Amino acid sequence: MQSFSPEVDRTQSFERLLNSKQVAELLGVSERWVRDHATRRSPRIPVINLGSLVRFRPSDVNAFLERQREDHSGANRRR
Repeated sequence: MQSFSPEVDRTQSFERLLNSKQVAELLGVSERWVRDHATRRSPRIPVINLGSLVRFRPSDVNAFLERQREDHSGANRRR
C-alpha cells in the first residue's frame, strides 16, 4: 500500500492565522466589532472559515487598514 505524500511548494510562505481576539487587540476594537465586520454578507475583513472557527490572515488585516486610510483620506469627499 502506497501512502499519499502531497508535494509541498517550499517557496510559498504561510502566515500564522489570527483569531478574532488577536485582531481586536491589533485594531483596538472589541471582538464583537471584528466578528460583525467579518461576518457580513460582504465582509470588510476577509476571513478563513475552519469549520466553526473563524481566522484571519495578518496580510488581510493590513490590507483592510490600508483601505480605511484610502477611504478616509479626504480625496474623495463631496464638497
